[in-house]
Amino acid sequence: MSDIKISAGLVKELREKTGASIMECRNALVEAEGDLEKAVDFLRKRGKEKAAKKADCATAEGVVVSYIHSNKRIGAMIELLCETDFVAKNSEFQDLAYDLAMHIAATNPKFVSFEKVDEKEKAEYEKFARGEFAGIEKPAEIMKKMVSGKVKKHFEENSLLSQPFVKNPDMTVEDLIKEKIAKIGENIQVGNFVRFEI
Repeated sequence: MSDIKISAGLVKELREKTGASIMECRNALVEAEGDLEKAVDFLRKRGKEKAAKKADCATAEGVVVSYIHSNKRIGAMIELLCETDFVAKNSEFQDLAYDLAMHIAATNPKFVSFEKVDEKEKAEYEKFARGEFAGIEKPAEIMKKMVSGKVKKHFEENSLLSQPFVKNPDMTVEDLIKEKIAKIGENIQVGNFVRFEI
């Protein structure tokens, strides 16, 4: 694998696509034997691993960013948190916050993530889901899976982190944030957000 010739042009193309460092791009291309798409996947996987390691780091800094749609009738604000004020001032971090505010304005999520939905709200929706399946004859175990699947799907569709990102529906908002964590090198968390519509 080490004797594979990786051109500077290919490294540059991967860097433009992912924002990873030149060395990371070169290593990913060597690992992927010169295949650009495999190298992108490799970097994405590595980014998720880095993000997982950063998950427990405290996020006491950050920014509050707003987005107002061109019709001036829809707007959103988001609190995006990071570890240091240095990163909070970073334009890439601020651009991420702006993109997330725009996403919130476009998709109107109700929750940050499925895990952060109030248990009472989950229980109420579970009761509703059971009612919808009331006429179906299925074994109790299968019925339980159907109900929990419907509950999870409902709340994930309405949770910011699990929604497909509006600017790139091939990735979720959570994937986007993990990519930025890997690139910036700090834990990034969504604090609060709010959406307004007239």
